[in-house]
Formats: sequence, C-alpha cells, structure tokens
Amino acid sequence: MDTSTADRLVIRIHLTQQEPPPPPPRSRLSKPALLLSLVVVAVLLGWFGVRLFTSDAPAVRGAPDPQPAVSQTVASASEPRPPAPEVQPLADAPTSAVNEVIPDVPQSALDTVWGTVRVGIRVTIDKQGSVVETVTEDPGPSRYFARLSLDASKKWTFTPATSEQPRTMLLKFHFTRGGATAHAIHAQ
Repeated sequence: MDTSTADRLVIRIHLTQQEPPPPPPRSRLSKPALLLSLVVVAVLLGWFGVRLFTSDAPAVRGAPDPQPAVSQTVASASEPRPPAPEVQPLADAPTSAVNEVIPDVPQSALDTVWGTVRVGIRVTIDKQGSVVETVTEDPGPSRYFARLSLDASKKWTFTPATSEQPRTMLLKFHFTRGGATAHAIHAQ
C-alpha cells in the first residue's frame, strides 16, 4: 500500500434533499352524515322562513297592505268630525271616542312605509271628555309618525264622565301605504 494514500482519510457525506411531508388525507363525510347535515340546514331555513312570514314583517312591494282588525274612517286633522249631540252618559257608561282625529299624512311619507308602522299614545281625559295630557307609550320605529300621532291625539274628545276622576285611554295609530287609521282602547 502506498503511504501517500494511506494517510488520507476521506469521508464522504451524501446529503439528500427532504421534501415536505404530504398533507394528511381529507376525511370525507359519509353519505348519511352529508344527508343529515342537509336536512338540518333545510329545517332551519324553513323555520326561519315561516317565522319571517308569520311575524309583522313588512309587506311585499306592490302587494296590498293588510288592514288592521279595527278600521276607522280616515278623517283629516283639518276636518274633524262634527261633535255628537250632548247626551248625559249613565254613571257606569264606558269611555268612548266622540271625535277621532286621524293624522293628515302626505302620500310621499306613506310611500316610505313597508308593512305597518304602529304608534301608541296614552291620553288622560278630564270630566268633560277633553284630552288634558298625552304621553307617547310606544313611539314605533319613526319619530315623524310618533309626532304626527301625538299632535292628533291632543285633538280627540271622549264622552263626558259623571265623576271627577281622570280617565286614561290608549290610542293606537296604524300607518300603511294605504293611509292612517286609529282606534282607542281602555288603558290597563
């Protein structure tokens, strides 16, 4: 052996390039699991759809607006009904409206209504049947319609009472694209 080659030690290192590990295999949903999830989604969508159409949701554009259960003749605030003849009620006669003033709402404002805008005004009535105090009980979604309702409710009159005790009534105003209506109910 040759001494020149024996003194040399050669170490060879072979480096290999590592590739990234393959991604984990995707687990596929079985057909029953996929069917079950589709049924759950369909039931939820159906439930939300039924709730949407059975609530007081806005009406579909172009469809006629539903009328409230109790409908009153629409009268302008500038044209109040003539007062009824003075009749003395019985001691326990219920309070009823003699002059109902419906807000005079421009059609351009009514055209902005989707569905029905509801406003509730609580009024206090004196012995003669005049409104002496008004409080907005339920302003609804529009301050404009609440203000019109409050102004109109101050002009209502009711049957006179035999006692000095003030009475309270709740005036319910409904605004739709077709117009405005109102009715009074006894306040609790």
